[in-house]
Amino acid sequence: MDRVTTGLKHLDSLICGGFPDRTVVLFSGSSGAGKTLFGLNFLLDGASRGEKCCYISFSESEEELLRASDGIESLKHVRKYINKTFYIKHIDLEKHSLVKFMQTLKQYPQIDRLVIDNVNKLLLFTETEKKYRMMMIELMSFLKEKSRCSLLLCETKDNEIDTGKGESFECDGVINLSFLELEENPIRTLEIHKLRYTSFNPKVAYNLRINNRGLELVNKII
Repeated sequence: MDRVTTGLKHLDSLICGGFPDRTVVLFSGSSGAGKTLFGLNFLLDGASRGEKCCYISFSESEEELLRASDGIESLKHVRKYINKTFYIKHIDLEKHSLVKFMQTLKQYPQIDRLVIDNVNKLLLFTETEKKYRMMMIELMSFLKEKSRCSLLLCETKDNEIDTGKGESFECDGVINLSFLELEENPIRTLEIHKLRYTSFNPKVAYNLRINNRGLELVNKII
């Protein structure tokens, strides 16, 4: 099966070389855990390979995301690829209905990598839980046709891996970021909960380091 690299070499080695082709992965975690930076790094990895990549944000503008990239050495190169192989699209859901959002997505050209930030906003602007679940099912099917690999960012609380509305069931994969208090120093952890078509060690916590140099997945936490 073809694979899409994650942007982190150690993570690639843990999941047989990357995310499976034509899949949608839920990337969840609490606020500040590193979801946005992971998404940017994932797309930059693809853009540097000549792949067509797109970041759809319901909250932050293009300039805000670029500013976040500027603060990390390895992500500064994002600006080099903007509007070439790396596109950032800000969509205000207060001005665009979910139906219009889906219609807009369908007009997008075929792309290799897509990040949608975040599903919480989609839930917020859906009238009922049933409509949200139906929209999520439709979105999953569409993304698998439109993109080689899509990441859906999701903000969660405590030890939850989704919003509680079934996103983890609909997606092909679930990766969760959290903080672990270790000797009074909180560290970021990454756990793979689900990934179809892939052999992996489930729910093993790995240290995700994020500093001004870049992102790095290192040893597992015992």
